[in-house]
Amino acid sequence: MKIAIPVKTNKEEAIVSPLFGKAKYFAIVEDKTISIMKNEQSGGQAVIQWLYNMGVNTIMAQELGINPYMIIKKLDMILYHAGFERISVKDLLWKLDKDLLTILNDRNIQDVINHHEKKHPSHDENHHHH
Repeated sequence: MKIAIPVKTNKEEAIVSPLFGKAKYFAIVEDKTISIMKNEQSGGQAVIQWLYNMGVNTIMAQELGINPYMIIKKLDMILYHAGFERISVKDLLWKLDKDLLTILNDRNIQDVINHHEKKHPSHDENHHHH
């Protein structure tokens, strides 16, 4: 499994970023090895395509919008909720290991999206609702 986690800095001890599409960096985790990549994409949908092209099949996020979620679903990737608390990549991976993380699906994604929308009211072009 190849995991992508949005992070705030390019250090291995990075803290998970609450932003998804606009995260500055992504931690890519494969076989317990963490590498940090700079996010050159703009917006959640482009980010997911970029991660997918890199072979990522699992994403961990604190929050994201409905559009990235739909793409994750369409590409058949697994999406774990990283929770809303400040957490480091290492602690998050520990939780994954202990099976303490929730997988997001159609039943519970709405809570995460509501949380996201509350913090980022729809005035920015990445959140147009059809």
